Amino acid sequence: MIGAVRSLGERFADFAMEYIPDPYVFAILLTILAFAGALGVGAGPVAALEAWSDGLWVFLTFMAQFAVILMTGDAIAKSPTVTRFLREIASYPVPTDEPSSGLGRLVPEGRFHATAFVSLVAMAGALISWGIGLIAGAVMSRQVGYQAREHGVKLHYPLLAAAGYTGLMIWHSGLTSSSALLMASPGSLPESFLQYTPNGLPISATIGSAVNLVTVALMLVVIPPVLGLLHPRGDGEVSQLPEEAYRNMMPDKGDTDPTGIAESVDEGTVEAEDVEADGGVAADRRTVADRLNESTLLTVLILGFPAYYFIDAWVLSGGGVASLTLNSINAFFLFFAILLWRTPARIVSQMEESAENIAGIIFQFPFYAGISGLLTGTALATVISNFFASFATPLTWPVIGMVSAGIMNVFVPSGGGQWVAQGPILLDTTQQLGMPLRTAVLIEMMGDQLTNMIQPFWAIPLLALTDLRARDIIGYTMVAMLAGFAIMGTTMTVMLGVL
Repeated sequence: MIGAVRSLGERFADFAMEYIPDPYVFAILLTILAFAGALGVGAGPVAALEAWSDGLWVFLTFMAQFAVILMTGDAIAKSPTVTRFLREIASYPVPTDEPSSGLGRLVPEGRFHATAFVSLVAMAGALISWGIGLIAGAVMSRQVGYQAREHGVKLHYPLLAAAGYTGLMIWHSGLTSSSALLMASPGSLPESFLQYTPNGLPISATIGSAVNLVTVALMLVVIPPVLGLLHPRGDGEVSQLPEEAYRNMMPDKGDTDPTGIAESVDEGTVEAEDVEADGGVAADRRTVADRLNESTLLTVLILGFPAYYFIDAWVLSGGGVASLTLNSINAFFLFFAILLWRTPARIVSQMEESAENIAGIIFQFPFYAGISGLLTGTALATVISNFFASFATPLTWPVIGMVSAGIMNVFVPSGGGQWVAQGPILLDTTQQLGMPLRTAVLIEMMGDQLTNMIQPFWAIPLLALTDLRARDIIGYTMVAMLAGFAIMGTTMTVMLGVL
């Protein structure tokens, strides 16, 4: 069994290396495919182009919200406090070539446990925020790769990065679940949703539901070991952390960043003690602008504003967990990003770097918005969804709906944007089958996150931080997706279709 899992991973890895292009090329190919699909369901060329144009800027709000989540998550994960913590826990699965027992008996214990550990950290982080999970996964894959080289063990770096990406297969079940948060905000629901759920759905019915909690628990137990089992057996097949990255992360290089990723504070910002040490310039020679840039007092003052936003939403207004929204979560992460970087100069410097990491996502967002326009502005989305719904029963609908949502996610890799496009169709089918409407939201949550493992769009920041390409990791994440499908399909069928 273990050998079969590893063999499957190797086959998928070979396939990905041969056929998976870079994310932007993937977006181009999907645009062409969606355009051809729109023509195939009866839209004329001009109508299809107009549908693409109408959808082009539909995701501006989502793009801004998710950009803030990713930037603040990146800043939090790379802050000195958090990166020191990540560095400490990265040494937990200390690599060793001693034979292991149990599931890892065919893999040196350090390789199995180290790979599984990266996956577990990424998935746990993604339950808090998909941005934190993604960046923490990238940081951990580098740091564990460094620890392995320090101990003289060859650890497959692309597999570590793939393990770091598995957080995106569980994020929609966590606190930043876009479809669940949208349904919990009735005032933000598009008109097409109001005939089904005029008052929305509480978080307790979606993120807090038994089926979601059981699925999350099983994913955390199963997926990390599956990634651990994929490690190549022979040293000749192992691609370690690159030499240059390894040397840059060595402490004797004077690198103050324990992750080996984050940039140092902007060189134009000078601390008082540094000024004294370099040339003996007196601290009082600093300009007023310098003092303001380095002022922790200003940080304390500005922190009150985002703090009030999420405290008011979650406590003062009495909403509690049910009042979780993308905006309140963004305010929460903004608060901690500013707090952890302490001074205006430091947070601005880090945010500049964080913005670079998400540049690929921002650039490609309009193209996926255009694809969404092709799906919703023509009959294409309806045809796809109705095809699956046409042969669904209450027993089979959870899995059939999840597959349709997974396919839609490949074309529209935005949980919120996809839910806006496909949600009414899922809600209508669920209602016709006499099932609770929360079923439709859970279908979207599971299907959307599942096929992230073959959609490289959200991997762009991780690929940038790990200096890898999509084809280096997709083969391994395909195996994780199959394992995830087995788990989600089982829990959804048993807990929604049978009970």
